Amino acid sequence: MKRKISQMLMLSAILMSIFQACSKDDQEGLSDTDLALAQDDAYTYALYEEVDQMVMDELAVLDAGAYFPATLKSATEEEPCYTVDVDFPDSTRFPKVITLDYGDGCTIIFRNDTITRKGVIQVTVTDRWFTEGAQHIVTFIGFSINGAGIEGTRTITNKGFNDSGNLVISAILEGGKVTFSDGMIMTIDASYEKEWIRHLMPQNDTLVITGSASGVNILGENFSRVITEPLILVHCREYRWRWVIIDGAAELTNSTTGTTTIDYTAEDCDGTVIVNKNGYRHNYFFKYNHRHHNRLHRQQ
Repeated sequence: MKRKISQMLMLSAILMSIFQACSKDDQEGLSDTDLALAQDDAYTYALYEEVDQMVMDELAVLDAGAYFPATLKSATEEEPCYTVDVDFPDSTRFPKVITLDYGDGCTIIFRNDTITRKGVIQVTVTDRWFTEGAQHIVTFIGFSINGAGIEGTRTITNKGFNDSGNLVISAILEGGKVTFSDGMIMTIDASYEKEWIRHLMPQNDTLVITGSASGVNILGENFSRVITEPLILVHCREYRWRWVIIDGAAELTNSTTGTTTIDYTAEDCDGTVIVNKNGYRHNYFFKYNHRHHNRLHRQQ
C-alpha cells in the first residue's frame, strides 16, 4: 500500500510538473494564435501601404502631366489592365476626383508573388501634390487585393518639408476594415507619418515611417500597434522597384495575449519578417499571395 501511494504521489508530481511547464509555454511562449494575429497585422498593414503606393505612383505622374488627357492612362504599367479617369483633366480646377478602376481583376506578378486588384479606388485631390497642405482622400468601392476586401477612408496629406529638407507626409486611416477571403474581419484606425528622403535617382529614395494603430482583430479582441523602431522602406528591383520594408519593428499588443514584436529584416529585399515574444522567435517570408494563416487560429 505504501509503495502504491508513493508511486501515485510521484506520478502526480510528474503530471503537475508537465502541466506547469505547458502553462508557462502558453503564457510566455509564442503560441499559434500569437503568430497568426501578428501575421494578420503585418498583412493588413501591407495592404493599406500597397494602396498608398498605387495612389501616389499614379497621381505623381498625373500631376507632373498637369492631368491632361494624354496622361489619363496607367502611369505605372506598360500594358495596363485598369483605367484611370479624372473628372477635371486640367491643372487648375480643384478638388478633382480620380477613379482607378481595376474591374473584375488586374494582376501583377513579381518574385513569385502575386497582387490581384479588383474593384474601384476613388481619390479626391485637393490641390497640386507638391503644394503644402494638399491631400489625397482615398475611398473604396468594392475593392479587394487577393480576395481581401478593403474599406475605410485613407487621407494622405503633404505636410511640407522638415528641417532636413525631406518631404513629410501623414497617412490617416479612419473606419478601416479588412474582410479576409475566409470571411474573418479586422477593423483598424491608424495614424502614420512618412519622411520621404528623395534622391536624384528615384530608385534610391527612402521612406521612414512612424506612428500607431488600433482596432479589433478577427477574434473580436482589441489590439494596438505601435512602431517602436522606424520602418525603413526602399525601392527593390526584385519587386519591380516597389517600396519594401527592410528594417524597423512594431509592437502588437492584444487585450488577451499581451505584446508580440514584429521585426522587419528584409536582407536583399527578401521579405523576411520575424515574429517574437519573450525570446521565442518565428521567421517567415512575407507574400501578398499567401496570408500565412493557420488552422488553429481559424478555429478559435
